[in-house]
Amino acid sequence: MLKKTKKLKDHIIICGLGATATQIIELLESYREKPSEKENDVEGVGYREYLVIDSSEEAIERTRTKWPKIKCFVGDATDDDVLEEAFIRDAYGIFPVLSSEKDNLYITMAARQLNPRVRIVARTADVLNIGKKLFKGGANSVVSPNLIGGLRLVSEMVRPHVTEFLDEMMSHKNNRSEMAEIVMSKESPFCGLSLKELSLPKKYGILIIAIRKRGDPFYTYNPPGSAQIEHADTIVVLGSRDQISEVTKQAEAC
Repeated sequence: MLKKTKKLKDHIIICGLGATATQIIELLESYREKPSEKENDVEGVGYREYLVIDSSEEAIERTRTKWPKIKCFVGDATDDDVLEEAFIRDAYGIFPVLSSEKDNLYITMAARQLNPRVRIVARTADVLNIGKKLFKGGANSVVSPNLIGGLRLVSEMVRPHVTEFLDEMMSHKNNRSEMAEIVMSKESPFCGLSLKELSLPKKYGILIIAIRKRGDPFYTYNPPGSAQIEHADTIVVLGSRDQISEVTKQAEAC
């Protein structure tokens, strides 16, 4: 049986409580635990409400003991009714990260059918075969722990300081600065201006690392001041939580 919870919107759903899911929760909780210095901001930049679905009541209880604020369901994530109870139609994203490739594929297909806008990041050990099926089923991104592990091992060997820097930025170990992505809304006052005209480093103190134009699969690193900002463009920035929060509010202004 599922335990009823309040209505959620723009949240993230985690399917399963295995090793991968635990790592996801650890990172999401780090966002929760690093609020802005502003009095009214109760969660960190980038934090979203999330809930976990797992068929083991024992695993759910262990998780609640470690993270008392967590929202959990006891249920089968491959059941459409369970996904409905988790408010899949209003979710921002979902992680199908069960140990079964078949189950992750089904969840991916069901989630895409129930919510065409949801972002799906799925786990697989077989990128070449199952990964292709997951993409066809509607996944936005497919991650292989084995592949990521291999890349990490090589990175630690050939560029250890770069790896340490990225870890620091992505895991919020640095209390002064962090990296974030900011997507321009159609109504943003930034649209139609160049990076030089925006002067974000001078006005807000943030560093613009890269920009990706709408529809472009690649980022432009260290973009020139002449680069124009348009609707749905994405910029990657480095700055403090408060600086990023302020720029994000302007970029997403409605």
